Amino acid sequence: MTRNIVFIKQAIGDETPVAVYNLSITESLNELSTLTFSFDSEGQNSVAAQMMAPQTRVLVPETNQWFRLSSINPVPLGKTFAYSVSAVHVGTDLHDKYVDKRLTNTQSLDSCMKFITNGTDFKYVIHDTFKNYSFSDGFGGDFSDSLLMNTLKENFGFEFYFDNLTIHIYKQLGNIDQFVFVDGYNATKISWTEDYSNIRTSIKGLGKQNDNGSYAASAEFRSPNADIWGVKQAATIQDDRFTDGGSLLEYIKSQLQDYPIIQYTMERAAFEHGAKLSEFNSVKIGNSGLLKDRFGIDVDTRIVGMTYFPQDPKQSDTLTFGNKIFDYAHNLALQRAARKTNENIGKSVAQLTSDVGSMMNNGVWYVWQ
Repeated sequence: MTRNIVFIKQAIGDETPVAVYNLSITESLNELSTLTFSFDSEGQNSVAAQMMAPQTRVLVPETNQWFRLSSINPVPLGKTFAYSVSAVHVGTDLHDKYVDKRLTNTQSLDSCMKFITNGTDFKYVIHDTFKNYSFSDGFGGDFSDSLLMNTLKENFGFEFYFDNLTIHIYKQLGNIDQFVFVDGYNATKISWTEDYSNIRTSIKGLGKQNDNGSYAASAEFRSPNADIWGVKQAATIQDDRFTDGGSLLEYIKSQLQDYPIIQYTMERAAFEHGAKLSEFNSVKIGNSGLLKDRFGIDVDTRIVGMTYFPQDPKQSDTLTFGNKIFDYAHNLALQRAARKTNENIGKSVAQLTSDVGSMMNNGVWYVWQ
């Protein structure tokens, strides 16, 4: 059994190393990472067992990230105990602040971030430019983490991640054309789920309401996918920020989910160094690229979650992929255009095509029956 070291630190400042096993980290897009591991409370580890208490933190040296203890489960093991431990990224401490006051009228993202982090140990970096947002009911009256992850993320349209106590904000995490994985070649155990429950193909929007009850702008949008799924009306959006019909139209189009939610999962064992095409496959949350399934279909996907074992290379990590672009035909056209702008991945894709063709000619390729 592989045992590695993490560091346990109590709220009062005492710190000790502990030998652990079965350590895994799960990351999800726009969520806090979670940590699980086990250890036996024998020898030096008996000190760590005594430090299992509220507000205890855990440092994983391989990632240099701190986690806050959330639950423990000690099970008797002879004269000692086997501890199963769960922890949440230290970003959870943002929940310690409840914001009583409210900001009103139009605000910048920077002013809102200052508002929710004031008096805490958190810092933030806004990497892109965002338009101001007008809060009709004010901004506040909730825990800081909820205001960040729900209100601000939706209103300003950003994505984020925590690097310990620093919040990084981007319009979108990751980069395009970062991987190509082919089932049966450099990827295995691809599975997927499809959710059709929330498809909407038509939407209306209303802008700022005038004193006489009319609206300064209005817009309607019917998705081309209505020809496929039928006309499915979404809830009408009313937003006082808009006085121009064109801007309102673009906004309501962005709010319409006119496609099924498709999520792929795949083992990461074939992604590691030395695996086929591993020299250019970049596996990070937010990165997008291609999956080629056993039917030969190119699917444009994005990494939205991963579970990995930073202390045990023998364990098979897993990835979760989600929708990136909605229409497969449009998808493929965009992929081809993107490849032309990326020389490195273009060469790799060309080589991959050659390899796949060779595999098919040699009878190595197979399809589901």
